[in-house]
Amino acid sequence: MAKKIKNALVSVYHKDNLDRIVKELDELGVGLISTGGTQSFIEDLGIKVTAVEDLTSFPSILGGRVKTLHPNVFGGILARRDNEGDGKQMAEYNIGEIDLVIVDLYPFEATVASNAPEQDIIEKIDIGGISLIRAAAKNFKDVLIVSSMSQYNDLYSLLKEQKGETTIEQRKAFAKEAFGVSSHYDSAIFNYFSGDTDASAKRISLSDGEVLRYGENPHQSAAIFKFSNSNSENTLANAKVLQGKALSYNNMLDADAAWKSVSDAYHAVSGIENKVAVSVIKHLNPCGLAVSNDTLKALELAWAGDPISAFGGIIGFTAEVTAEIASWFSDKFIEIIIAPAFSAEAKEILSKKKALRLLETPVKPEKTGEKLYRSVNGAMLVQDEDEGLDAEYKLVTKQSFSDKQLDMANFGTQACKHLKSNAIALVSQNTDGAYWLTGAGMGQPNRLDSLRWLTIPRFKQKENLKIEESVLISDAFFPFKDSIEVANEYGIKYIVEPGGSIRDGEVIEACDEFGIAMVFTGVRHFKH
Repeated sequence: MAKKIKNALVSVYHKDNLDRIVKELDELGVGLISTGGTQSFIEDLGIKVTAVEDLTSFPSILGGRVKTLHPNVFGGILARRDNEGDGKQMAEYNIGEIDLVIVDLYPFEATVASNAPEQDIIEKIDIGGISLIRAAAKNFKDVLIVSSMSQYNDLYSLLKEQKGETTIEQRKAFAKEAFGVSSHYDSAIFNYFSGDTDASAKRISLSDGEVLRYGENPHQSAAIFKFSNSNSENTLANAKVLQGKALSYNNMLDADAAWKSVSDAYHAVSGIENKVAVSVIKHLNPCGLAVSNDTLKALELAWAGDPISAFGGIIGFTAEVTAEIASWFSDKFIEIIIAPAFSAEAKEILSKKKALRLLETPVKPEKTGEKLYRSVNGAMLVQDEDEGLDAEYKLVTKQSFSDKQLDMANFGTQACKHLKSNAIALVSQNTDGAYWLTGAGMGQPNRLDSLRWLTIPRFKQKENLKIEESVLISDAFFPFKDSIEVANEYGIKYIVEPGGSIRDGEVIEACDEFGIAMVFTGVRHFKH
């Protein structure tokens, strides 16, 4: 049933756009109750407001820690209007009803993200506000709760259109959002106290759920939720979708792979001024990856990495997509382009491809500190993101690496990291200094097959490349010398692997026998 708002308690941290709400409540004849900075804000608007201290006959104490925690406040919120006993007690203690509560919590997460001192963080744990939210949400049959500044516009529209009346459906919907705010807030506090070291105790808060076109297959439904606890706006989930048909589950996974691989490749390469990285992703694997000082050149090299697999792929850029780049795609079918920016001309050209999605988001930072989540039947697995580990090369053979090959190894290690295990990558450097992925083997049950039947054949499809000057990278150690024998068969002279096998000695001995230089990184990069 509809309820008329007669009295409203307003106690907020953020006051942006609050003025028009307060003015509308005043015009509707709603009595206003407030405290502290919000009370001063309302009074500065020339609007009459009752101080909470006058309502409770008790001052704000303990440096503002206790202001609204009083029966005259919470009784007015929690009283059941259709309960005779509640009504008698309200009359006995002269408690007035409160029909609307507007609360905006202290910015706890923002304070944590600012690396503020612990005492400042603790003081941003809202007590009164969270209690008001839960009380008003619990009594949604009689009270409307507005628990976030993100709801100010909805509240204003409701007040204007319904003249201060609310329906039970509206109050229940606001209550649902309020408990979402409350649970997220508590999750953030819990995670702060758990710290980064206690992996056994975490709370995940998800919000802004969006239904995806479908799951891995059309008969599977799917949705994407943002991590509410994430402090960074620089995430794929916050990418701006500029055009194209709805995204599917697979699209999101591939876009994530494109964004991460192109960003990592960009960070891995030094010595190229005005560097640009481009990745081409198919089914989570980079089938092309390149870094150059020219965007078009990087794109051409990345596409040439495996032009057959590039059909229907996802393309990632670390530089603006210009009209020249957009035109390059005119006769090619791709699903998504993800880049930090698109020029107006590029957007006009690409708009002709109605189904093509354009995602705009900055380059991923070198280290995000994010967690990876994956479900198994009845449980969830959590691990750290594979990031921020620079390879420390240990020469283990008689033959050595040149500086050129070590630079290629830096790029190649990142390229290989993004291939599904068992992964083998061959990377090369052009005469103009550009780095590119020239052979890739991935997703095989053994790395010998990845090398012999995928990596080598893809390399051999390319012209004017010298395999003896390229560098081969394995995501994990070679358990036997057979892979070294195959590498030698095709003329490979530089190999990078983590080391750690009980047969490392045999592998190193084989390299020395064939005149192959090998370095160990000590870092494995399995990817399932």
